[in-house]
Amino acid sequence: MFIKITKNSAGHSYYHLVESYRDNGKVKQRTLLSLGRVEEGNLEKLAHAVAQHTELLSILDIVKSVSVDQTFVLGPLLILEKLFEQLSIKKVLIKIAQAHPRIGFDFVKIIFSLVVTRFMRPSSKLNVFDEQLGQLYPEMFEHTIELHQIYRALDLLQQHKEDIEKELYWHDRNLFNASVDVVLYDLTTLRFESTRTDLGELRQFGFSKEMRTDCTQVVLGLLVDTEGMPLGFEVYPGNTFEGKTLSSIVEKMRNKFKVRRFIFVGDRGLFSKTNLEKLKEEQGEFIVGMRLDHATEMEQMSFFDKNLFTSINKKLMYYDTTWRTDRCIVTWSQDRAERDKKVRDNIIEKIKKKLSKKKIKTKEFVSNQNYRRFVKGLDANEQPALNEDAIKEAATRDGFFAILTNVADKKACELVAQYKELWKIEDAFGELKGTLKARPVFHWTDERIVGHLTMCFIAQVCEAAMTKALRKSTDILNSLSVQQEIIDERPLTAALSMHEVGNIRAIPVQIKNKKIWVRTDISGHAAKLFKALGIRIPPKLLKAVDLENENVVAQNKTASITA
Repeated sequence: MFIKITKNSAGHSYYHLVESYRDNGKVKQRTLLSLGRVEEGNLEKLAHAVAQHTELLSILDIVKSVSVDQTFVLGPLLILEKLFEQLSIKKVLIKIAQAHPRIGFDFVKIIFSLVVTRFMRPSSKLNVFDEQLGQLYPEMFEHTIELHQIYRALDLLQQHKEDIEKELYWHDRNLFNASVDVVLYDLTTLRFESTRTDLGELRQFGFSKEMRTDCTQVVLGLLVDTEGMPLGFEVYPGNTFEGKTLSSIVEKMRNKFKVRRFIFVGDRGLFSKTNLEKLKEEQGEFIVGMRLDHATEMEQMSFFDKNLFTSINKKLMYYDTTWRTDRCIVTWSQDRAERDKKVRDNIIEKIKKKLSKKKIKTKEFVSNQNYRRFVKGLDANEQPALNEDAIKEAATRDGFFAILTNVADKKACELVAQYKELWKIEDAFGELKGTLKARPVFHWTDERIVGHLTMCFIAQVCEAAMTKALRKSTDILNSLSVQQEIIDERPLTAALSMHEVGNIRAIPVQIKNKKIWVRTDISGHAAKLFKALGIRIPPKLLKAVDLENENVVAQNKTASITA
C-alpha cells in the first residue's frame, strides 16, 4: 500500500492511496481512496490526523500492558553501599566471612541489610525478616536470607567486635597522623523490655538514665573523637558504677588503637582518685570535670575569688591553678551564672508552693537533694522553712565550673574548649537511641546483645560519616561567601536527609514481555547528601529486563553490595 500522484486531462495532480495485488500471476494496482489535490496540502493534514490517532492508540495499548505491583527501597541502599566502601566496612566484613568459609550464608549481605533497615524503620530482627527485606530493590539486593542466618550473623559480629573497631579506626589513619588523639568518653544505659536477670551477666537492674527502674539494662561506654566519629564501645552489666568502667577503656586505647598519646575527656561522673591514678599509670592524659565542693574551704576561697581570674572578655574568665598534684582550671561565665540562677529560682518557687500548705511533712523535701539544701528544719520537729543563708551562699557560686587535667602543654582556654566538646558524645547517644533506636534490646544472651550493639555501632559510624560530610559541604558554601539566604537556617542533619533518601524508590514497570526499572526523583536534602558523599545520581532508567529469556539489557549497571 502506497501513495501515488496522478494527473488528469486538465493537468491537475492528485494524491491516491493505491495498493498492489496479483491477478493470475500479474501485479496490478487499484485505487483505494482519493486524498485530494497536491496543491491543497490535504496529505499533510491527513498525515497529522493519522499521527495523532496512532499515537493515542499506542498510549492506550501501553496502558493496557503496563503493570506496577509495588515500589522498592532504593535510596538507603545507594547511600550505605558507598559508605561501606568508603569506611572500609565492607572490607572488614569480607575478612570475617573469609575466616569462616563454612558459614553457609552471605555474611556481608546480611549485615548490610541490618544496617539499611536500621535507617529505614528500626525494629526487631524478626520484623526485619518478615516485613523489610522484601522491600529492598531486588536488582541490587536479592531477598535470599533466612531468619536463623540473621542471628548467626550477629554472633559472628560479636566474635569479631574488636577486629571491626580496630579496622574502622585505622582505615583513614596512620602512625603519623594518629600521634595525638583527643578521646571523648561517656556512658549511657540501654533498657530491655524484660525483668529476667538469669540469662547472662549483662542484663541487670541498676541506675537507669532513662528512669526505667522496671526494666533490666546494660551500661554502654562509648568512645568518640572530636569530630563525633565513634571509635569503639564497651558493654557492662546494668548494675555497673560508671567510674569502674575506665580501666578497660584505657586498655582499649593503649593496646588496640596503639596511639602514642591520647587525651581522655570525661564528665564529672568519672572523677575519682582511682580513675585518675589508672590514667596516669597508663601514661594517659585527662581532662575531666571537677565538683568544686571536693576542695577544702580554704581552697574554695581562691576558687571563687574573681580577683584571681584572667578575663577573656566581659562574659568569660578563668583561673589556672593547681589542686593536689594536678592542674585545675576554674572558669566563670555570665551565661552559666544566669542559667544557674534560673535553675535555683525555679527550685525555690517550687519549695514556696510546698511550704504554702497548712500542714507540710518533712519527708516531702527529703527525697530531693536540690530541695533539701534550701530548706531548714528538716532534722528537727519544727515547721520547714526557706534557708535564706543557703540561698545566698549558692548565689555566690553561680557561673563557676572547674576541670582537672594533667595536660601541661596546652593553654587553659584550649583545654576548656576541648572539655566542652563532650556535647558531641551526648549527641552520639541521642542518635544511637533516637535515629537508630538501639533500645529496647530484644535479645537475651550476652553474645547476641553485644552482636546487636556491634551492628548498631556500624550504623552509627555511617551516620557520623554522613554528618561529617554534610558539615564539610556547608563549610565550603560559607567559605565561598554564598548569600546567607540560600543556606539553610540550621545545619542539615543526617537524620533529616536520610528521611528523604528513604523516599527514593525503585519502580518496576512491566510492558508486555519487558520489566523496566525506573527510580523516583532525587532532590532537596537527599540530593545534598548524595553530593556531600560524592555519590553520582543514577539515571532514572535503572535497568530493562527481558522476561522471556531473562537476558538483562543494562541501561545502567548498578553494582551489588555482595559483588
